[in-house]
Amino acid sequence: MTLGYTDGKTKIKIFLSIFGLLSISAFTAFELRKVISGPELTLECNCDYIQSDKNTFKLSGKTKNVSEIIIGDRKIFIDIKGGFQENILLYPGVNLITIKSSDKFGKEVKKEVSIYYSGKLTFIN
Repeated sequence: MTLGYTDGKTKIKIFLSIFGLLSISAFTAFELRKVISGPELTLECNCDYIQSDKNTFKLSGKTKNVSEIIIGDRKIFIDIKGGFQENILLYPGVNLITIKSSDKFGKEVKKEVSIYYSGKLTFIN
């Protein structure tokens, strides 16, 4: 009898166990990158300053790692691909619109858009 002798089956079991643990660890680290990076919000406009002569503005964009988006005080819906689109009613003068997106863990991204509406206030009957 020799000390430290292991047969082929035991070596295979040890190798498969170590390989399984490493695979699970790598997959867990790969999925945690979404948690660490937090929410992402991209608007599909040059949103530094916008001037409009129409009383509505279509605000759209894409998101990643987001559980909800709030424009102003309204929660809006996100499609399956992470896109959103919302028509916003503008008042004469400068309209400051705040977009907040947050993930499941409470991390938040906030963007502000300033739109100048040069027209008159219109009423719909």
